[in-house]
Amino acid sequence: MRCSARLSPLEFLLSTDKPADMDDVHAVVGHAVSSLLKSGKTAGIQEIITFLQHQQARSVNGQREVYARAVRIVTNMIN
Repeated sequence: MRCSARLSPLEFLLSTDKPADMDDVHAVVGHAVSSLLKSGKTAGIQEIITFLQHQQARSVNGQREVYARAVRIVTNMIN
């Protein structure tokens, strides 16, 4: 998979998947990164996945699916 020179790898992966709730996926990934950095933690791929999985476990209904989709997309970055 090639990455555009103007996009980070995460932005590229997120931009290639266009489900109706992609804005929600962008939001939860951004929230994960922001929360990790604010807490002084590293915002690497594995840390983001772990954060999203914890949030998914705490979520209900449609929000749980948004976190699940975000986990799948970010996980694809390391596979």
